Amino acid sequence: MKTNESAPLLRLFKLSITAAQRENFVAAGRHNLGTSIKNEAGTLAMYATHVDPVGLENRVIEVYRDAASYAIHAQSPQFKAFRAVAKEAVTQQAVLNLTPVMLWTGQPLGADQLANPLVQLTEITVLPGKTADYRSLVLATMAAQPGLLALVVGYAVDAPEKWVILTVYRDQLADQRYHQTAAFRKYQLASQSLIQTTKTTVLGADTLVNQGGLAFRG
Repeated sequence: MKTNESAPLLRLFKLSITAAQRENFVAAGRHNLGTSIKNEAGTLAMYATHVDPVGLENRVIEVYRDAASYAIHAQSPQFKAFRAVAKEAVTQQAVLNLTPVMLWTGQPLGADQLANPLVQLTEITVLPGKTADYRSLVLATMAAQPGLLALVVGYAVDAPEKWVILTVYRDQLADQRYHQTAAFRKYQLASQSLIQTTKTTVLGADTLVNQGGLAFRG
């Protein structure tokens, strides 16, 4: 998918689950994501992660080519199997519909491909009246770089000041190298006058998959 195509469907799920169902939840999710990325051309990327050490607070980001692609996924056997497990496991769910600003993936990413990736979720509140400036800064400073496997940037459909950035690096060293670049220094300096709050969470990776070759700038 290239920049001139219509914007993909982007969602962030925040799921709380029971400890007793953690193993079943992860296994069903891995099957769902791994099968979907292989069989569904319109399922572009799916990143299942957890926040806490025991994995009860989960974050899942999904990218579909369009609403029709999501409808196909929602009717798939693997999703129905996952949904059955989720009904028993999930105690609380919140869904954030996002407008994508930048979506990038390198080579296709399989469910068992990464040994020790660094996954980070940054949640940002932009100052009133500064969303256009912040968007311009993101587009000017964030791009493909060595060791970066996936990048997701978007803002809440119903709250444009609320932004989400997901990065997947091959390892911690790749992230450290990015922090030494001129692009990062430019972003860090310029964003200080645009951002009200920012929170970065290092996530545990459960299943990370994508089709590869995604390059969307909205």
